[in-house]
Amino acid sequence: MTTRFSISELAEMLHVPVSYIRQAVDALANDLTGESFVFQDRNWRIGPSDVKRIQEWIVEHQDELAEASRPRHRRVRSRRVATSDQDD
Repeated sequence: MTTRFSISELAEMLHVPVSYIRQAVDALANDLTGESFVFQDRNWRIGPSDVKRIQEWIVEHQDELAEASRPRHRRVRSRRVATSDQDD
């Protein structure tokens, strides 16, 4: 029986965020071996022979992945109400 890894297990093994693994698997879905398969919507079981391919894809696309995962900065605008100190 072949040992297969979940996306979270693979992310922990490769020391990368789960989102990186998910993007790599989605991009390589047609190129993965028969040992890796999807079940229950987006849950993957990844075979050991595909780990190296996923790792190489992450290294090749590391800049794009880092930029995509960078949090967007919210632009906060505050208004100040000017009050007059003069008594009428």
